[in-house]
Amino acid sequence: MGEAIYFDCFSGAAGDMLVGALLDLGGDLASLREDLSRLGVAGFELAAAKKWRGGLAGTHFEVRLDPKHVPPRRNLPQILALIGKSGLPAPVVERAARVFRRIGEAEAKVHGCAIEEVHFHEVGAIDSIVDVVGFCALHHRMGAPRLLSSPVAVGEGYVETEHGRLPVPAMATLELLRGVPIENPGIREELCTPTGAALLSTLCEGFGRAFSFVPRRVGYGLGTRERESPPNAVRAVLCELAAGRGDEVEVIETNLDDATGQEVARLIDRCLAAGALDVAAFPVVMKKGRPGHVLQVLARADAAAAIESLLLSDSPSLGVRRHSASRRILPRRSETVATSLGEVRVKIATLDDGSERVAPEFDDLARVAEANALSLDVARRRVLEEVAKARRKG
Repeated sequence: MGEAIYFDCFSGAAGDMLVGALLDLGGDLASLREDLSRLGVAGFELAAAKKWRGGLAGTHFEVRLDPKHVPPRRNLPQILALIGKSGLPAPVVERAARVFRRIGEAEAKVHGCAIEEVHFHEVGAIDSIVDVVGFCALHHRMGAPRLLSSPVAVGEGYVETEHGRLPVPAMATLELLRGVPIENPGIREELCTPTGAALLSTLCEGFGRAFSFVPRRVGYGLGTRERESPPNAVRAVLCELAAGRGDEVEVIETNLDDATGQEVARLIDRCLAAGALDVAAFPVVMKKGRPGHVLQVLARADAAAAIESLLLSDSPSLGVRRHSASRRILPRRSETVATSLGEVRVKIATLDDGSERVAPEFDDLARVAEANALSLDVARRRVLEEVAKARRKG
């Protein structure tokens, strides 16, 4: 069994709603104030109150800005430096930095500029910093359980921005939600904000409704809109997951008998960029003894049609096969560990008997091996030994 928080985004998600949901689950506002004070950012105060939306009780979290204070317009390097020197726990800094990098990358892409040129006026500057760092700090104080989410409601219509009237979901929001299942409940409002999209898409391990869990505690984070149905809220469920969780995926396959190895490798990269969960190519002998490959793609249902189109348009294939499959996934989490060779990200999977299996990320392993003039095998053994030793002490 493993503890997790499942966000039910039936009415979208925003940074303040997600923070409010964690506070409603039992997060401590005083501790949050203490953590955020380490940033050294002036001009705001925090408030959290029990309120109602459509007869639903929850916590409304609010960042109250001082009207006399004019905050600076910060770019991504300035925000990362602010978080990095805060003295907050390393996992909080790492997660918050990842979220802001995602926002910066999305804003840069949709506005056609370098990431260093992006200023965070569009996502609220101080509000965004407080929401992102506050969420990561609360999550850490709650023991950093795994995060999961339902498909995200996004709404429709238009939203007014500094760049004029834009369609909902906003361009940066949609970019951040690439690969994430979204829903349109027919509400003509912006239900999901860029900050909400960034927190969910960066930190949640999985999206869907096929998770099997035992609810332990439920919290609601309320938004600012006084909508009755559905209420402007996000639901957070603190729960226990089974040792392996299951979900449904689409399996898309095609046979390639006249594609070079380089073309197959490019196709794999393009499928992953289009939202595939995994891609594999198998060498086969086809009719008339011709060598070829079977390309197999795993994807969520919302991404399957785009991947089918990609395979038909960007490969020599004249057809694809597709079927649904159930899969079982071991619970896993990612951590960054400090070793004598340097920092290395590791994935930690929990087996049915409760034991854990640790696997270093290959890119990090290759980096520290090269930096220390070691073979991959020696570097892997050193890292695993040091991780095991640190875990025994902890």
